[in-house]
Amino acid sequence: MWWLAVLVAVVAAVGAYATWTVTRVERLHRRARSAETALLSKLDDRAETVLKFVGRPGFEEVVALALSVIAVPAETHRQRELREYAENDLTHALRELEPDPAWADDLESANRRVALARQIHTDFVRDAVASRSLPMAVVLRMHHRLPRPQYWDIEDPVH
Repeated sequence: MWWLAVLVAVVAAVGAYATWTVTRVERLHRRARSAETALLSKLDDRAETVLKFVGRPGFEEVVALALSVIAVPAETHRQRELREYAENDLTHALRELEPDPAWADDLESANRRVALARQIHTDFVRDAVASRSLPMAVVLRMHHRLPRPQYWDIEDPVH
C-alpha cells in the first residue's frame, strides 16, 4: 500500500513541475510579444517625432525615412525585414544631423525610449528562447505549439 502513496506523490510532483514549466514558458512568450508591441510603439513614436519637423532645413531625407518606417507594418517576415532596414536607415540619418536645440531634446528623448524598449524586448526574447529548452518544455514539445520569438536587428539609437 505504501507504493501507491509514493506513486501518487511522484505523479503529483511531476504534474506540478509540468504545470509550472508550461505556465513559465507561456508567460515568457507573452511578455516577449508585449515587449515587441511596446518596441514597435516606441519606434512609431520616434518616427512621429521626426514628422513634427517637416519643412525644417536638413530634415527632408529624415522625414522621408520616417514616412517609410510608418508605412511598413511588421506582420510578415518580409515586412519585418523591411521595417528593420528602414529603422536602421532612419537611425543613421538622425545621427548625421547637426544638433539643434529646437529639436535635439525631443529626438534624444525618443531615441532613449527606443533604446530602452529594444533592450527590454531583447531580454524577454532571450528568456523566452531559453525557456524553450527546459527539459519539461522539450518533453511537452512546446516549441511546436508556441511561435519562437524573434529579435529585432536594429541599431541602438543611443551612442
